[in-house]
Amino acid sequence: MAKSKNNKFVDTIDECLTNGINHGIFQVTLEDELLNGRTVTIGGMEVVNFGSCSYLGLEVDDRLKEGAIDATRRYGTQYSSSRLFSSCNLYEEAENLFRKIFNNNYTILAATTTLTHISAIPILVQDDDLVILDHQVHGSVQLAVQLVKARGVKVEMIKHNRLDMLEDLIKENPNKYGKIWYMADGLYSMYGDYAPLKDIVYLLEKYANFHLYVDDAHGMSWTGQHGNGYVLSQVALHPKLVLSTSLAKGFGTGGGVLVLPDKEMKRKILTCGSSYTFSGPIQPPMLGASIASAKIHLTDEIYQLQHKLRMKLSLTRDIIKRYDLPLVLPSNSPIFYLGLGLPRVGYNMVKRLLNEGFYTNIGIFPGVPVKCSGLRLAITNGQTDEDIKNVLDAFQHHLPLVLEEERITVDDISANFGLPFEETKKRYPLSSKKSSEDIFDIQHESTIHRIDKVLWDDLLGDNGTFDWEGCRFLEETFCDNPEPENNWNFHYLIIRDKKAKPILATFFTELLCKDDMISSSAISQQIEEVRKKDRYYLSSKIVMMGSLLSVGDHLYIDKASPQWKYAMLEMIRFMSHVKQACGASMMQLRDLDSKDVEMQDILIKEGFIKVEMPDTHILPNTTWKNEAEYIQGLSSGNRWHFRRKIADKKAFFNVNTLANEEKISKGNINAWRKLYLNVKQKSFNINTYELPLKYFTNMVTHPNWEIIELKLKSDNLQKQGSLETTNEDPLVSVGFCYVSSKNNYSIMTVGLDYNYVVNHGCYRQALYQSIVRANTLKCNKLYLGMDASIEKQRFGVEIIPKSVYVQANDNFNMELIETVHNKR
Repeated sequence: MAKSKNNKFVDTIDECLTNGINHGIFQVTLEDELLNGRTVTIGGMEVVNFGSCSYLGLEVDDRLKEGAIDATRRYGTQYSSSRLFSSCNLYEEAENLFRKIFNNNYTILAATTTLTHISAIPILVQDDDLVILDHQVHGSVQLAVQLVKARGVKVEMIKHNRLDMLEDLIKENPNKYGKIWYMADGLYSMYGDYAPLKDIVYLLEKYANFHLYVDDAHGMSWTGQHGNGYVLSQVALHPKLVLSTSLAKGFGTGGGVLVLPDKEMKRKILTCGSSYTFSGPIQPPMLGASIASAKIHLTDEIYQLQHKLRMKLSLTRDIIKRYDLPLVLPSNSPIFYLGLGLPRVGYNMVKRLLNEGFYTNIGIFPGVPVKCSGLRLAITNGQTDEDIKNVLDAFQHHLPLVLEEERITVDDISANFGLPFEETKKRYPLSSKKSSEDIFDIQHESTIHRIDKVLWDDLLGDNGTFDWEGCRFLEETFCDNPEPENNWNFHYLIIRDKKAKPILATFFTELLCKDDMISSSAISQQIEEVRKKDRYYLSSKIVMMGSLLSVGDHLYIDKASPQWKYAMLEMIRFMSHVKQACGASMMQLRDLDSKDVEMQDILIKEGFIKVEMPDTHILPNTTWKNEAEYIQGLSSGNRWHFRRKIADKKAFFNVNTLANEEKISKGNINAWRKLYLNVKQKSFNINTYELPLKYFTNMVTHPNWEIIELKLKSDNLQKQGSLETTNEDPLVSVGFCYVSSKNNYSIMTVGLDYNYVVNHGCYRQALYQSIVRANTLKCNKLYLGMDASIEKQRFGVEIIPKSVYVQANDNFNMELIETVHNKR
């Protein structure tokens, strides 16, 4: 059974994170029997912990421990009831303390921050509201938003901190929605940057129906009056602002807090919020610890703890500046993100630091864009000044070693992040790595005419529709068209070893492509409604292995060569420069074997994410002697289907195969294109732009293309009482087919009259006639393309699972498609 698009997206994340687990980066188990807030034991080695978000070090404070112990003695380990029915009286004490911390505003506690969002957002957001998500708002907020989206609430997404995009959306919808909610973080957890709160409050004042929901989980405790967080340190709680925060970070305990400007709002959320009516509460031990921490926050001691941390943050900033380290976004927060670029570079650095005695975290997709991995350094009061100095000493010592070992430069990191890192480049110049020119000879051409025809066909001619002649056809077709999406640039690569033996060969196209090309048809249909007014909405220039009009294995790789992996890396490096030079936002490596684990490991470490493509269908044997022999090779179920759905309906049609001069003398380009457009306008599973008119005109003169026409016999129209009168049989189906130099056959595109698809089976018949033609020509195999798997499987084809590996400059369009344009 085919996987849903959502499952495929989950699989993509699974493969990225599992790759990190397999490299010992994630899901690390601590071996300590006692935690001290400074060090942890991993692999039998005691290391300083730079992965904790307990910024003030309160999790090991004896007063919090005693608070938990006392509450446990008095109330037990749990009080098992939802708050709808009853609650431990510690709740009342805790919420009174939090009201003082949060400037006498109304507060509600929940067992986790995620449950806070799940309780509040479905109550706050009404069905006639609009929700706008910041691209980097925490995943727990996005999860809660899915609950209101399921009710039909409109959800939009804007690029990170782009208030110009936010205001444009507000202006575009002045009276359409009851309220417009913007959902953001106060302090973002990866790069350590902030929401522009004062500018957002200006918009709250400017637009009556604009509201803000902000998650300040990472801003809690280490800043603000009484440690009430970053947001309230910058702005007062506006009447149209709802604040949520976490107790599981700087506060030192666990749970979430909702801060509200309105008593009635609190009552309704507490009464109707799902986490309070159906879920368990914060249990007595954690309530006891939270009360103890709240009491500390309400004394001057909190300012001493904040000052202690500020001194450590100042020290960290000074050392980073002294060593010219690649700090992505300078700020005064306790989160420092040092850019490293590709995941494999991050893995290398994290492992080296672990061996030096420092446990650190890596930022990786989906938390950051695929090529923006880095070291996420969290500074806490648990670390000593010497710890901070030592970990940054180790980083600056290993940085040039990592760059050399991974064969990258600071320029590469700079390009990945779109940041200059000028001082870093000066301190860590080009490494002494062995040049690829010492290992390989790279032939790069922009036209197939500069590639030896025999060599190209030997390497790639048997793999699909892109033999030498097929590439010539693409070049001649996708140029000088009026539509920008139908003008492509080509890049042909052959990488040879020093003995002139080809190790790798492939080709790429630069083109404008729809970002939702392999999203679900439901999503693409939504997006196409927007494209009726904005033709290039969610469209990007990409660099794609192969092309939109080619099927098969686009990559020749000699895995018998000990240098094949280096050749892959060299191809990626070379095409990354091409991508950067042409301004493309994404590189796609298409049609790779989904089961090739070795290739998957290489590409994920290079910052690619794996996305399953629609299955490819190949008929490997077209050499049967007659139709009866072909039918005998099918399964029993498929034999029944063939007899009833195909053989019994062959008599409806006259079949014309136009090749060579017949295409010129008998071809009807306008009719062909009309039928093609019928299919294109209904096809969303692989969502591309329309093919240009030149595709059809060039096909007529190109020797390798054939057209299979199905015309409905006019007497069948009369038998069925059709009012249609015609002197010739109407054209109801057309297949555009390619014969490769290695004698493989491909049906590339089809055109249909949908009036004759259901009752007459013209689509099935078109597929079968391509099989008949491949048999007549004694072809080695037949490529039936992607999509329509149910129909194609009935012809006895092999189903080949393929993947596309995507390396994008950022995640915005991908997440916009997955989060916003995703129906239930």
